[in-house]
Amino acid sequence: MKKVLILLIAAINFGCSLNNSSGRVSFGRLVCEYEESPLLVEEQTPRFGWQLHSTENGFGQTAYELEILDIKGNTVWLSGKIQSDESQHIPYTGKDQLGAGEQYQWRVRIWDNNDKSTSWSEKSFFRIAPDKKQLNALWIGAIKREDSNLPGGRNYHNVPDSSEKGQLWRETDPLSRRSIYLRKSFKAQKRIEDAIIYISGLGHYELSLNGKKIGNDQYNPLWSDYDKTVYYNAYDLTEGVKKGDNTVGVLLGNGFYNEQGGRYKKMQVSFGPPTLFLKISITYTDGTKEEIISDKNWKYSPSPIVFNSMYGGEDYDARLEQPGWDTPGFDDSQWLPVVVDNAPNGELKPQTSTPVREMEYFSIKESMKAGESYVLDMGQNLSGYPAFTVKGKRGDKIRLTVAERINDDGSINQTQSGGPYYYEYTLKGESEETWQPRFSYYGFRYIQVDGAKLSESEDNRDIPVIKAIKSCFVYNSAEPAGSFHSSNEIFNNAHNLIVNAIKSNMQAVFTDCPHREKLGWLEEVHLNGPGLYYN
Repeated sequence: MKKVLILLIAAINFGCSLNNSSGRVSFGRLVCEYEESPLLVEEQTPRFGWQLHSTENGFGQTAYELEILDIKGNTVWLSGKIQSDESQHIPYTGKDQLGAGEQYQWRVRIWDNNDKSTSWSEKSFFRIAPDKKQLNALWIGAIKREDSNLPGGRNYHNVPDSSEKGQLWRETDPLSRRSIYLRKSFKAQKRIEDAIIYISGLGHYELSLNGKKIGNDQYNPLWSDYDKTVYYNAYDLTEGVKKGDNTVGVLLGNGFYNEQGGRYKKMQVSFGPPTLFLKISITYTDGTKEEIISDKNWKYSPSPIVFNSMYGGEDYDARLEQPGWDTPGFDDSQWLPVVVDNAPNGELKPQTSTPVREMEYFSIKESMKAGESYVLDMGQNLSGYPAFTVKGKRGDKIRLTVAERINDDGSINQTQSGGPYYYEYTLKGESEETWQPRFSYYGFRYIQVDGAKLSESEDNRDIPVIKAIKSCFVYNSAEPAGSFHSSNEIFNNAHNLIVNAIKSNMQAVFTDCPHREKLGWLEEVHLNGPGLYYN
């Protein structure tokens, strides 16, 4: 009995020794093509990478093994033990090509300096982008380009309204620059194993499913030269699509795809009216598949966004809201059938770069009165827009004008940043209302409020009351590459100024400024390149 007990204790100790050896290291940041769990991998031979974390000095990797599995857990490829200390850009070298549009799992284990292996890492995921045959949806909208009377070409810079070129833009069909809602209802008949959506809404879009916004990105897809490239995005809808009735809704805005001017104008270029490409691929647990695509069977309606321009701002009339428009059971009998348009000239490609998002927020640092207006110092110059909560009567209208500078009398000054640029909001008059722009941004520190008062003010006018307001700092969500801190606050503050300037100009492209031009002149990247690498 003693011998058995001794052997048992020895076995336990030996097992613990192995487990401790494996437990000395943990895996972090499992990436495929530089991203964690990407949904749009273009490469048919994707590359993988991982980070190792160990509490032991001198710990090192001497070999690795990669495994790729299908969504059901079946092994697709096993690399075998590879003698190497490399942990980045490790390519898939299997004989079989990975399936377009298919999702896979992968994991890794490594061997240490003593040739002892770790346990397998947690599984990560990736999905191969669909091929062109699978992207079989149609481009739809409210009006075709050929019916919009849009001027052709790109030679429309600082065009006066009174000029011959200006007259061309005044003669475009108003529907061609109108923000629209689009919706489609569908029924999922069985239990769902996987659901993925591919979408490109030009210029930009906001996507919802069954009344819930999908994703937290801004200005998707990232803008491009639409005659060369058109990007699309992907979202996993597996948890969102339910058995039974579903409705997908899309809100479209103009962006740089359809910059027709209005208020301040830097340039006027249109590749066409707002348009949508969308495909939902559903795989049921029994292996059968179903597709929902944008086609002639969709409907549209004008949205409450009555004006949106990258150079002019955005206006919203809350009285035009249609509660439940993107949910099953909504009465869309008054909506209109969409038209099917030609695809943009550019090649449809997956957006693989990081998206633009709301990254930071700033509240009022100081408020002051300038005549009948309130001017708010938000304490930080940034690119983005204000978001606010207001209460007032139906039909009341407030205007928010943003700027980097103020005049001697305290009012805002846009002379160096391009104006007029502002946001207007018309109240629906139902309790408190919260709003923020969706399709336009500007560089600013100050917000001038006209037609409303602050809740803490002693203003006796019968006008709407701003209950809360903040500045939303909107920039590309790429992770910082480095940081800087010293014992000298002058250096620290100078570095913060530089980093915030970089952030303000990190949009779809690296721009020259976040207001007057917002364009991707190449010298900005050339001159700032070394600094960008380290920040």
